[in-house]
Amino acid sequence: MRSLRAKLVVLALSALSMGAAMAQTWSASTVRIVVPYPPGTEPDVLARDMSVGLGKLSGKTFVVENRPGANSIIGTDAVAKGEGDGSVLLMVDRLAIVTNPMLYSKMPYRWEEALKPVSDVAAVGLYIGAREGAPYRTFGEFIAYAKAHPKKVNVGTGGNGHVSHIGMEMLAQAHGLSFNYVPYKGLAPAMQGMLGGEVDVVMSGGLSLGEIAKTGKVRLLVGGEGKRAMLLPDVPTLAEAGGKPGAIPSTAFSLFAPSKVPDAVVSQIGKAVGEVLAAPELKAKYASRALDVRATTPSELHQLLKAETAKYETIIRDAGIKVE
Repeated sequence: MRSLRAKLVVLALSALSMGAAMAQTWSASTVRIVVPYPPGTEPDVLARDMSVGLGKLSGKTFVVENRPGANSIIGTDAVAKGEGDGSVLLMVDRLAIVTNPMLYSKMPYRWEEALKPVSDVAAVGLYIGAREGAPYRTFGEFIAYAKAHPKKVNVGTGGNGHVSHIGMEMLAQAHGLSFNYVPYKGLAPAMQGMLGGEVDVVMSGGLSLGEIAKTGKVRLLVGGEGKRAMLLPDVPTLAEAGGKPGAIPSTAFSLFAPSKVPDAVVSQIGKAVGEVLAAPELKAKYASRALDVRATTPSELHQLLKAETAKYETIIRDAGIKVE
């Protein structure tokens, strides 16, 4: 009798163990990657390229879903409420995750509780573009003009508190400048405003600014830290142009999962992303769009988020930026 009971206990424990193992597996057959920005933007392009590789590697079906609005909060909130089977992921600007809680008095989620970092996907260099008729043709001339004319340079941003706003405020603090910020509902309208002469300057990624520079109505003055981009080889870096170190922020587009997803599954997803990003053809494709592949572990991404939280709290407080 004892022997039978012992066997039953072993079988029960075995079944529980198998169930737990299955629960710790990336079981979703269809995965949505939510991009909280419009189609055609850098994170959207990244998500679509990466989803092709992930589909081939995993045999799963990947669908990119654009849910823009409220400085990425709408799409992020949708993922924060997602299931724990890895069926929904978020591709978002890492700085938006860090800075939104500092800007909005009412947030529908706390990212530390609602999301789990999976991996960085690509580092994005930020550039400053100026309308063709502006009275400066180089970064140095721009700094000199802005210093001599406080509040006279109209800077278009993707919205109050958008990375394009915070980035230009970092530049202002580093160089002792004061701009007049003109918020738009996204970077695309801001750049259209620059093309139309409504604003003088916009900070954005190299892919989007490079496209409108082809019209001849926009001049790229400078890029951020690091080396010149393959896409924009004639645009000097901040160091080459004589800018203060760290005056233009760097950011990355990163992948997050809902907090309900077990750590083991987050790790599986992260490893798959790393394998896809290691493909030479994908690296070349990203480089051609002024993006650098950057895969991290969930732990590494979490540490980056903590470090940037401390950094941007000071910048935003000193600038007095608030959305609500």
